[in-house]
Amino acid sequence: MKLAATAVLGLALAGTVAACGDETAAPSAESTSATAAVTPPTDRSVPVVPGRKPTSETATAPESSTPDDAKSCGPAKGPDGALQIHLVEGDVTCATAKAIAKEYSPLIATGQTQKVRDWECGPSTVVGELARCTYDSKAFALVP
Repeated sequence: MKLAATAVLGLALAGTVAACGDETAAPSAESTSATAAVTPPTDRSVPVVPGRKPTSETATAPESSTPDDAKSCGPAKGPDGALQIHLVEGDVTCATAKAIAKEYSPLIATGQTQKVRDWECGPSTVVGELARCTYDSKAFALVP
């Protein structure tokens, strides 16, 4: 009985191995042409949102045009983590800057200028700033 069971098991394994084929077998011409026929989409562009660019360890970071004496009001949410609120122009209170930054933070990733409570907030052209919000002669910046 054991001999018959062993023979059946051996035949089953041999049949399985034979059905799988050789591991070094080349793919058929049909499978090769099917793979080559698949082409990636021509437009792979994604929306680009301005932000801090990574720098190498050997490169020196550009100097910020945001005044060094700008008053910091603490953090605000940003698209990739916390941003610091810096008061840069005019008589802006931290409470006002924090309230505007809180409303603007979900809109930063659009990369477009947005109006938040009469403040114009959008990507900054000042080196070192991710975004800037202005109202009349008042301004604050969101800095990484």
